[in-house]
Amino acid sequence: MIKPRQFTVLAGVTLVGVVLAGIVYASSNRYAPGRVEGQPLASDLRARINTASAIEIVQGDKKLTLERSGDQWKLKERAGYPALAEKARALVIALSTADTVEPKTASKDRYALLDLQDPSSKDAKSRGVKVLDDKGKPLADVIVGKSKPEAFGSGRSGFYVRTASSPQTWLATGDPKASAEVRDWVQTGIFTTVADKITRVTIEHPGETPLVVEKGTEKDQKFKLAAMPDGKKLKQGVTIDQIPQAFSSIDMDDMRKLDATPAGDKVSVLTLEAEGGLKVTFRLNKDGDASWLSFSAAGEGDAKKQADEINAKAAGWEFKIPSWKADAIAKRAADLFETS
Repeated sequence: MIKPRQFTVLAGVTLVGVVLAGIVYASSNRYAPGRVEGQPLASDLRARINTASAIEIVQGDKKLTLERSGDQWKLKERAGYPALAEKARALVIALSTADTVEPKTASKDRYALLDLQDPSSKDAKSRGVKVLDDKGKPLADVIVGKSKPEAFGSGRSGFYVRTASSPQTWLATGDPKASAEVRDWVQTGIFTTVADKITRVTIEHPGETPLVVEKGTEKDQKFKLAAMPDGKKLKQGVTIDQIPQAFSSIDMDDMRKLDATPAGDKVSVLTLEAEGGLKVTFRLNKDGDASWLSFSAAGEGDAKKQADEINAKAAGWEFKIPSWKADAIAKRAADLFETS
C-alpha cells in the first residue's frame, strides 16, 4: 500500500516529468498547429482574391499564362486550350493564404541554395509567379523556391519565397504548386479505350506495306496479323496483342492548334476499329524529334455518341506524345519481324 507521503512524492515526480516532456515537445515543434505567426505574403491578393483573372508563370525559357473566363481557365500560349480550373484556383488560394514566418538570406549569392535565383535565367529552378486582376494589375508578384515538407509541424508544409520587389527571402506557410510545365495544368489523358473492344488496327507508314491486325474468333480472342509476310517470323518477345493494348491509354505532353489535316511523307495513318462500329483515325506527324498526334472519330448509333465525345476533345488540336508511345502505337515491320 502506498502511504500518503509516498503518493505525494510520486505525484511530484510525475508532474516534473510531464513538464519536462512538454518543454522538449515544444522545442521540437515550435510551429505547432495554430501557433504559426507571420505577415501576409501577398496582402493585395488576400484582400481581392475574387478579382484574380490571370496567372503568369516563368521558369527559364518557359512561360505559361493561365487566363480566367468565368469559372474556366485557359492557356494563353496554347491558343486557349482548357486548363484544370481546380489547379489554377488552388495556386491562387495558396498564395493568398501564405504567411512569411521566418526570414532567410538577403544575399543574391545564396539565392540558389533555396531555388530563389532569377527565374528567367537559364536552367533556373525558381519560378516567377504573378497573379493579375481583371485590369492587368499585379495582386502578387513573387519568386517561388524549394518546398519544405512539415516545416511548421506535422502536415504543415512551408516553402521558400521572396517578392520581386525585395531581396529578402522567407520561409512561408503552404506549398503552392507553381509549375511552368504545360502537362501540369491540363488533363493529360487524350484517348482511352478498352483493348478487348478493339477489332482491327491498320497501320500505314509512307512507302511501306500496311500492317493489319485483327481480333481472332470467339474461341481465340488473340490478335493476329491479317497477312503474315512470306518467310517472316516474329522477333522473340514480340506479341501482336501489344499493338491494340498500346491504344488503351494515350497521354500528351503538350498541344498546338491544328489548322489543316496533317499529310505528307512524315505522316503515318493509324486506323482503329472497335465493337459497335466506332472508328478512330489517328495521324502521327513526325516534326523533328517530336511526335504529334491528331485524331477524329466516326460511328453510328451508340458509337456516334462515343465519336462525338472523342471529337469534342480532339477536334482542331494536335498533341505531342512521348516517343515511346508513338513507337508503341505505330509499329513497323522492322519492329515485329526478324531479319532474314
